[in-house]
Amino acid sequence: MKNFSKMRQGLSCMVMALLLMLIPADIFAQNSVPVSGIVMDDTNEPVIGAAVMVKGTTTGVITDIDGRYTISAPANGILSFSYVGLKDKEEKVNGRTTINIIMETDSKMIDEVVVIGYGTQRRGSVTGAVSAVKGQDMIKTKNENPQNMLTGRIPGLRVWQKSSEPGTFNNSFDVRGMGAPLIIIDGIPRSTEEFQRLNAMDIDDISVLKDASAAIYGVRAANGVVLVTTKKGGAGKTEFSYNGSYTFQQPSRMPELCDPYESMTLFNEMSMNNINGGSWVFSEESFEAFRNGTRRTTDWNDLIISNVAPQTQHDISISGGTEKTKFYISMGYFYQEGIFRSGDLNYNKFNLRSNISTEIAKGIKFELGVSGISDERNTPYTSSQDIIRNYWRQGVLYPAYADPEGTMLNYNGLDMEQNTVAMMTADISGYKKYKQKYFQSSATLTADFGEYTPVLKGLTAKAMFSYDYRADNNEAFRKEYYQYAYDEQTGTYKQKVYNESSPSNMRREFYDKSQMLGQFTVNYDRTFNDVHHVGGVIGWEVQKRNGDNFYAVRDLAFSMPYLLAGVTEGQIGAMQTGNNDLYEQANEALIGRINYSFADRYLLEAQFRYDGSSKFAKGHQWGFFPSVSAGWRISEEPFFKSIDVLKFVNQLKLRASYGVLGDDGDLNYDWAMGYTYPSTSGNMANGDYNGYSPGYIFGGKFISAASPMALPNENITWFKSKTFDIGFDFEGWDGLLGVSFDYFNRLRTGRFARRTGALPTVVGATAPRENLDSDRQFGMELELTHRNKIGEVGYNLKGIATVTRQKYLTASEKGPWANSYDRWRNDNLTNRYQGVQFGYTSAGRYTSWNDIWNYYGFKERDVLPGDYK
Repeated sequence: MKNFSKMRQGLSCMVMALLLMLIPADIFAQNSVPVSGIVMDDTNEPVIGAAVMVKGTTTGVITDIDGRYTISAPANGILSFSYVGLKDKEEKVNGRTTINIIMETDSKMIDEVVVIGYGTQRRGSVTGAVSAVKGQDMIKTKNENPQNMLTGRIPGLRVWQKSSEPGTFNNSFDVRGMGAPLIIIDGIPRSTEEFQRLNAMDIDDISVLKDASAAIYGVRAANGVVLVTTKKGGAGKTEFSYNGSYTFQQPSRMPELCDPYESMTLFNEMSMNNINGGSWVFSEESFEAFRNGTRRTTDWNDLIISNVAPQTQHDISISGGTEKTKFYISMGYFYQEGIFRSGDLNYNKFNLRSNISTEIAKGIKFELGVSGISDERNTPYTSSQDIIRNYWRQGVLYPAYADPEGTMLNYNGLDMEQNTVAMMTADISGYKKYKQKYFQSSATLTADFGEYTPVLKGLTAKAMFSYDYRADNNEAFRKEYYQYAYDEQTGTYKQKVYNESSPSNMRREFYDKSQMLGQFTVNYDRTFNDVHHVGGVIGWEVQKRNGDNFYAVRDLAFSMPYLLAGVTEGQIGAMQTGNNDLYEQANEALIGRINYSFADRYLLEAQFRYDGSSKFAKGHQWGFFPSVSAGWRISEEPFFKSIDVLKFVNQLKLRASYGVLGDDGDLNYDWAMGYTYPSTSGNMANGDYNGYSPGYIFGGKFISAASPMALPNENITWFKSKTFDIGFDFEGWDGLLGVSFDYFNRLRTGRFARRTGALPTVVGATAPRENLDSDRQFGMELELTHRNKIGEVGYNLKGIATVTRQKYLTASEKGPWANSYDRWRNDNLTNRYQGVQFGYTSAGRYTSWNDIWNYYGFKERDVLPGDYK
C-alpha cells in the first residue's frame, strides 16, 4: 500500500510505548502465588473494569478489555468481585491459580451511579429524564467514532452518518429531534469535534440529560446535554492492557457501468425516440471497432475503486496506584484508508491521555487530567464526491489512457476533458491536507471537610481550572498536469495542459482556538436517620473562548508545494470571519441545586443557573434558568410491598420535571454597530470576486470597500425553552421485562429572526435580528428491555422508539403579504407542522400512448409513456 510507511511509523511508536509500559509492570509485581481468570456477566460478555480485591486488604486489580485479571493472593484467602450494576461476589482461593467468575445482573440496579450536572446520583434517586451507557458496552460496537457507537443505545438520541470518508467525522446527532446537544467531557464544555475524536477505550461512562435536568448548564443546554466521563485509576496492582486490530473495509456495492455496446445502444434509442425524429448516433462500424479492439473501453470501477481498504487500531493503557495515588495512562493509534486505488484518501490519529489523582494531605485531593489528539486527513485535491460523479459521467466509450501501455492520461472524448485517474491521484493533480492538534488539561483540588470533623460529614469544596487549545494547519495544493490524445493522422500523441489545473496554486490556512474555564463549587451530600437524604451544590463558573485565523493563496511559478514558490501577482492574504473562526466570547454563571429524598420513596430536586454572556448588550447579559423535578418510587412503599400479587415488581417510579432553559444560538454581538472589512463577495475565499470588485482605486491603488453589518439591536437576548417531561420506570420479574416511558413537550419563544419583509429596500441595510419566532416540539419515548438466562446462556434484549413532532408557531421572516391567500399560500411555517409543503399531487403516470391520447387536459407534444400526468 502506498501509505504502508505511515502505518509502520505509527505502529513503531506504539511498540516503543508498549515496551516502556512493560517496565513498571515488573516493578510492581509481588512475590506471591498468582491467581488469574476471566470475569463474565450472565450474558457471557467479558466485564471490563470490574474490581477484584483480596478481602480484608487493599490489594486489588481491574479487569482488562477481555475481562481478564491477574492478582497475588494468599492460598487460603478470599477474592471479592464487584462492578456497578452486577451483584457482588466472593470466591475462596483454596490454593487455585485460575478462578473464572460469572457475575449476575443486579435486578434492581437502583444503586448504579449516574453522572448528572456537576455531580452524580444513584439511578434510583434520579427524577429527570436521564439515560446512561457504560464505556464497556459502547466498545462492543466497533467504530472509529464514539458518536456512532451511541446509535441505538440511548432512547431519544438520534445519530446519523452523512459520510464514511476517512477523517471527515461528518456525523450529526440530536436529543429528541431538538438539535445538537451540549457536550461536557470530564466536567468541561467541549466541542462535538473533540468528542468524535476521543479514544473510545478511554470512556468510562456517558449520560444524556434530556429534559429540565439540563437547566443547570443554562444558556447552551436547551437541546440537552451529553456528559462524558473518562477512565480513572484504581488502587491495586498496576494493570497493563493492549487492544489491537487490523481489518479490511470493502464497499458493499458499487453501481455497475454499462459496457460499450449497451451504452451505444441506449444512445441510439434515445436519439431515435426524439419527438422530432432522429438518427443513429453510432453505426455498426462503431460496434465492430470495439469488438476487434480498434477502440478501447475503460472499466472505471476497476481503475478508481479498490477492492479493499485497510484499517488498523492499537490502544495501550496502564492503570493502578495506591489508596492515596491513582493513575490511568493511555495511548492510541488509528489509521484508515479510503476506497480509491491511489491510496491518497486516508486518515491517521494519535490519542494520549493521563488522569492522575493523589491525596496531598488529609482530606485534600489533587487531580490532574491531560490529553492530546493529533490527526491528519489527506485527500486528493478534488473532493471524493466529484471524483465519483466524474467517472460515472464519463461513460465507457473512451479510454482512461491515450496509449495501450497506460502511461499517458487521455483527454480525448472525455466530458470537459476531465480524467478521473488524474483527479484521484495526488502526485498528478495535487492534494489537500487537514492537520489538527488538540491539547486539553484540567487541574482540580478537592477538600473533604468531613475528614476533619463529623459535623461536616458530606461537605466538600472543589476548585478546578481548565485550559484547552486547538490548532488547525491546512494545505491545498493544486498541481498543473498534462493529458494526451492520439493523433491518427500523424501517429503521435498530442500533449495538452488540463486548463483547470493551471497555474499551480497553493493555499495555506491556520486556525487557533483556546478556552479557559475556572470553576468553584461547594457540595453537600448526607443522610440523616437513614431516611432523610439531603444533597446540594452551589458554585461559580467563568469561561472565556477565543478564535483566530488567517490564510494565504498564491499562484506558483513552478509546481512546488510551498508559498515561497509563488508569484506576488494576484496573491491573497485574508481571514475567515465566521462565528466559529474569529471570535472572543465570555460566560459567567452562578449554579445551584438541592436534592431531598425521604426513605428513597419521595424524591424532590430543584436547580438553577444564573447565566451571563458577552454576546448581549449591558442590561440584557444575564438570564435566570430554573427547573424542578419530583419522583415517587411506589415500589418502595410499605403498602405496595405488602401486596403479594405485586411481588413481581422490582422497580416502579413515577417522575416529572419542568424547567426553563436558554440559548444564545449563533448570535455574534448583534447589538453592536460595525462593518465587515474588507468587503467580499461569496467567492472571495476561492481567489476571485465573483463578478465584481467591492472597492475603488485611490492614488493608483485598489482599496477594498467596507460592508455595513446588519442594523444593531441592543434589546436582543436569549430565547427561552420551557420544557416539561413526565414518565415512569418499571422493572419486573427480575429483569424479564423493563419499561421506561416519557412524554415531553418543549415550547421555545423569542427565537432569533429578521423581519426582512418589513424593512423597505430604500433603507439600504439588513434588518436586525430580534426575539420574534416560536415553535413547539413534543413527542413520546419508549424503552423496552428483557434480560434472562437459560441454562448457562444469558442474553439481553432492548428496543427503543421515539416519536417527535415540531410545530412552528410563529415564523416572521417571510412577508409582507399581498392578501390572505398570498399569506396562506406562501407562509408555510406559521402554525404548521414541520415538513408540510404546498404543491400539486400527482395523478399517476402515463402508461401507454393510448393513455396519453385519451387523457383530458392540455399536454405538451413531447410527453412520453412514463411521464407524470
